Amino acid sequence: GSGATPYRVSVQRGGTTVTLGRYATAEEAARVYAATPEGIADLAARDAPPPPPQPQLPSNSELSSSELIRSERSRTGFKGVSKMGSGATPYRVSVQRGGTVVTLGYYST
Repeated sequence: GSGATPYRVSVQRGGTTVTLGRYATAEEAARVYAATPEGIADLAARDAPPPPPQPQLPSNSELSSSELIRSERSRTGFKGVSKMGSGATPYRVSVQRGGTVVTLGYYST
């Protein structure tokens, strides 16, 4: 049974659960896990510095007309902008990311 050693250490390797042993205390089991490649990677990820902040993008009103990307292939005259109708927000802005069209929003102008 597992009465004397109730704490099991296991890791996932190549899609398979590998049991590394059973231990009397959680702390003993945690030390074993921490010494595995998986534990070392977990500690490195935990202790890694946070990613740098993303640069602040200018707001729509801060962009001058010379910074807008024009396109002769688009009916609106701007790359990534298409007119979707005549409602309050007829202009859709979209980009392609990894082969998928991502809609960024709908706008009035």
